[in-house]
Amino acid sequence: MTSWLTGHYHIWKAAVAGAAVNDFVHEYALSDNNVTMRYAFGGSPWSGKLLKAYQEQSPIAYAQSITTPTLILSDTGDARVPITQSYLMYHALKDNGVPVQFFAYPVDGHFPSDPVRLPDVYRRWLEWMDRYLHGP
Repeated sequence: MTSWLTGHYHIWKAAVAGAAVNDFVHEYALSDNNVTMRYAFGGSPWSGKLLKAYQEQSPIAYAQSITTPTLILSDTGDARVPITQSYLMYHALKDNGVPVQFFAYPVDGHFPSDPVRLPDVYRRWLEWMDRYLHGP
């Protein structure tokens, strides 16, 4: 939702997108979540006229509208939301001059839960928000 909200509402001072689904076609093709996507959209993006719906509903379609400084966090081994989703949004924001940082954790799964990386996620998150909510 972070990517969708920042692409539609320009009220945020800062955002953190963790394992964000940014492109529904990409999600259908590369994740273990494609059955859910197929049910949500009524079929495959490659059948009928559904490709347009997948694309129009994808947050990446509105990336050029995002102005919110965004921290992107992802796991390299996430089968639910492949890291390539994060790369897409990172490059879109960077190419449009939006303050953005991208950090990838070298772990499997959807969220790092080990005692070293979990505190690192929260540290990065808090530092990012503090930077843009309170200034230097």
